[in-house]
Formats: sequence, structure tokens, C-alpha cells
Amino acid sequence: MTSNGRLTFAGILSCTLMVSCVQPRQSSGSEPPSTSYQVGSFEFHNDGSYQKVRGASVTPAFFQSAEVAPLLGRGFLPEEYRSSRQQVAMISKRFWQQQFGGDPRIIGATVRLNEQTFTVIGIMPPMFDAPSGVDIWVPKAP
Repeated sequence: MTSNGRLTFAGILSCTLMVSCVQPRQSSGSEPPSTSYQVGSFEFHNDGSYQKVRGASVTPAFFQSAEVAPLLGRGFLPEEYRSSRQQVAMISKRFWQQQFGGDPRIIGATVRLNEQTFTVIGIMPPMFDAPSGVDIWVPKAP
């Protein structure tokens, strides 16, 4: 590999590993149907204290209509909407930066919400704000 090729590869690898790289702006898609989510709040437990966080339980139609991919990690799998065996959550970029300092190792880590353990599987991009002000999304059976 030439030195130019190595630099290009290193740049791509660095951008892949760094979450703060410039990414193409994604369209927020259409507004998810109001029947595809239920807004509420979660008690987020962190280091012996807790805070209320605005969240939403969402059906498969919610992210299908929004047409926005996670910034980091993945979206919900079909079986995660049907099973309460392993609880998973996606979080907003804002919440990720405020609570976890933007650490990408949060993907696959667990958090406590309403006295239950959830595995964080994805971080939503900053322009995704549906429903408005929500920082946590969890799957809900349709």
C-alpha cells in the first residue's frame, strides 16, 4: 500500500471510530403516526441518584415511518417488539452526551430505567426529535 493509500485508510478508520465525524445530514423522514408511540417518563438511575427523562414506547411503525437510521449502533429488531426477555433502549445524542460524555462504549452497556435493566443498542442522530423532547425510546408490542 502506498503512503497515500495508508493515509486514506487511516482517515477512513479514524472517521469510523470517531463518532464526532461529519456525517451526511439525514432527512427526518415523515412524522411518525401518533398511534405508533406513547410518551411518558422514565426514572433514570445513575450512581445512586435518579432523574426523570422523557421517553416513548414505540411500535415498529414508528421508526419505519421516520426513516432515520441510528447515528451509532442499531435499531430495534422485530423480536424485540414481541419479547420482554431482553429489554433494549435507544437514546438521543443529547442524552448520550450529557449522561455518558459521548462514550461509544455505551452501546451494549446497561442502564437502569424504572428499576429495570435495559441494554442501550443505539444512539439517534441530533436532528431526530420525535416525539419532541424525547431522549429514550423502547420497543412496544404493536
